[in-house]
Amino acid sequence: MATKQRHCARCSDLLEPGVLGRVSAGDSDLKLHAVDLPVLKCAKGHAAPVHREFMVWLIHELRDRCVPSIAAGEPKGLLFKKYHCACGAELAAKPGRNGSFSFDLAYPESPAFKVEFELPVYKCGGCGKEQARSAKDLAANTPMTIAALNDAAGFPHSG
Repeated sequence: MATKQRHCARCSDLLEPGVLGRVSAGDSDLKLHAVDLPVLKCAKGHAAPVHREFMVWLIHELRDRCVPSIAAGEPKGLLFKKYHCACGAELAAKPGRNGSFSFDLAYPESPAFKVEFELPVYKCGGCGKEQARSAKDLAANTPMTIAALNDAAGFPHSG
């Protein structure tokens, strides 16, 4: 995707390709860290996504490719949900620690970058496997975490 020259939404200077070293966003249940995120920067240091569709692409990439590769429990029960490992055993009621899951991504015609999910992991009482409580919950929280990442990076809001 070739990008035409864009100008900074804040100061109108010309934007040039660059990267942001490390940007983090999220809350106690889900934190997302991006390293070497491709951006467009102006001379004054303002940043914008590398392409107008980049943040939407990132949401889809995380939800469709990354989240499904994180081991996670399955909810069981109608009213009071309990989460179970693939082996059938119930996951611990409280997380044991925070775990991190890293992924290498690349937006077309941009430098590669890394994202890392940091989230509570629960230990299975049966097989001992550590995993996220629910892939569905993780996927549902991803768009709001990306919105927070957008703010943490200092990107302008569109619309």
